[in-house]
Amino acid sequence: MKKILAVWAILTISLTACADHHQLVEYSDLPAQAQVFIQKYFNVTDVAFIERERDGVHHEYQVHLKNDTEIEFDYQGNFKSIDCQVLKVPTGIVPEPIINFVQTHYPNSFVVEYVVGYRHLTVELGTGLDLIFDLEGHFIRIDD
Repeated sequence: MKKILAVWAILTISLTACADHHQLVEYSDLPAQAQVFIQKYFNVTDVAFIERERDGVHHEYQVHLKNDTEIEFDYQGNFKSIDCQVLKVPTGIVPEPIINFVQTHYPNSFVVEYVVGYRHLTVELGTGLDLIFDLEGHFIRIDD
């Protein structure tokens, strides 16, 4: 009986922890900086739902738009990534040097995903090709 209670307690704690890990939130719960970003590049009415996810001691926010675009922000509202699936990332989000590189070397393609990392920037083109750039937007390599 003690084993059954112990297993039940562990499951209860685990499920409670998982439930706290992901949470749907309102637009007004987004940090101000994230709200400004959404308003600048999209319509607030395009937001389908917003998830807040615990990342260690902080939260991250994933904004899901009605057209399947996903935008990720850190706990302060700093932009981290956008994935437009098959649509072009809106003008102004991807740095100009990267856009120029793509237009010059891949004129028949466009950026569908953009990720800001700690050491580099990554874009995925509509063709599925991933390109890696340094933080200043200089091309480094094609990602396999």
